[in-house]
Amino acid sequence: MLEGLCLELYRYAVTHPGWTRQEVSEALGYTLRDIDAAMEQLTQRKLLSPHAANPDAFVAISPDVALADLVDADERMVQDLKSRISTKRRELSGLVPLYLEARREVISSASVEVLEDPHLIQRVLIEYGRDVSEQVLMAVPGQGANADFQEENVRKDLDLLRQGVTRRNLYDLSTKDHMPTRKAVKVIAAEGGEFRTLPAVPFRMLIFDRKLAVVARQLSSSDKAAMMIRDPNLVNVFIQVFDFTWEYAEPFPMGEDAVSPLNGTQQAILAGLAAGYSDEVIARRLDLNVRTCRRHIAWMLETLKADSRFQAGAKARDAGWI
Repeated sequence: MLEGLCLELYRYAVTHPGWTRQEVSEALGYTLRDIDAAMEQLTQRKLLSPHAANPDAFVAISPDVALADLVDADERMVQDLKSRISTKRRELSGLVPLYLEARREVISSASVEVLEDPHLIQRVLIEYGRDVSEQVLMAVPGQGANADFQEENVRKDLDLLRQGVTRRNLYDLSTKDHMPTRKAVKVIAAEGGEFRTLPAVPFRMLIFDRKLAVVARQLSSSDKAAMMIRDPNLVNVFIQVFDFTWEYAEPFPMGEDAVSPLNGTQQAILAGLAAGYSDEVIARRLDLNVRTCRRHIAWMLETLKADSRFQAGAKARDAGWI
C-alpha cells in the first residue's frame, strides 16, 4: 500500500501536471533522494509518466488506467487459460456418456462389480442419482462431511424430493453435534427427507430404487473401493438390512439436547460400552483414534462415578443420557 511521501507526491502530481523533481522537492520539503524513492514506487505502479513535451517533467496517471496497464497482460493469460480449459472440458465431457454406456454393456451380465477409483465411483453415483425415480436409501458412517460437501448434497437431495423420490438417511449418532450436518438435515427434513441415527453405522451404503446397491468394500481403513451390486436378489437383501436397521434407529435429534451433558460422540461411545464392545471396536466404528476414545471413556467413568465400563453404560442409560 502506498503511504506517506508516496501519497503526498501523487497528490501533488495530480494537481501540478508537468512538475519536475526539483519543483516537488521544494514544494513538499523532501530531499531529492526521498523524492526519487517515492517516484520509483509510483512508476512501478504505472502511476507516473514522463511529460510528452519535456522528458525531465512528469504527469500523474489515473489509477484505473494504471491498473489496466499493469494487469492487462495477466488478464489475457487468464482468459486464454480459461478458454483452453473449457475446450478440453467440452472434448472430454462429451465422451462420458459413451464411456458409461460402454461400461454398462460390458458389465451387464455381472451381478457385482468392484470399482477401485474413487472418481469413477463418484461419477457412477452421479449418473444413477440422476436416473432414480422412487427411493434412495443411504447409510453413512463417520462424524459428518464438511460444509461445502453438505451444501452440494442438499441441492441434490432437494431436487430428488421435489421429483417425488423418497429419501431415507442413517447417520452416526455423533453427527448430531456436527453443525454442517445439522444444518443440512434441517433443510432436507423440512422438504420431506427422513433421518435417523445409530450409535455407529458399520459401513457406507447407497441403494437406488431397487436396482443398484453401492456398498463400501472396507478391506482396510484406507480402502476406498466400492461394490456395485445389481443382482435383484442381493439388492433386496441390502434393502431388508436397511429396513430392519431403520426400525431400531432413533430419530435424528433436531433440537438442543437439554437432558444429556454428553455430546453425540460421547453418547455413541457409551452406547458401545453398554453393548460390551471393546475400545478398539468402538473407535473403529466411530472413526476415532483409540487414544481419543479412551480419553472420553475415562472422563465419563469419572463423571458417572462408575466402577466399570459396563456400569457406566448402564448408569448413562438409566439417567436418560443415551
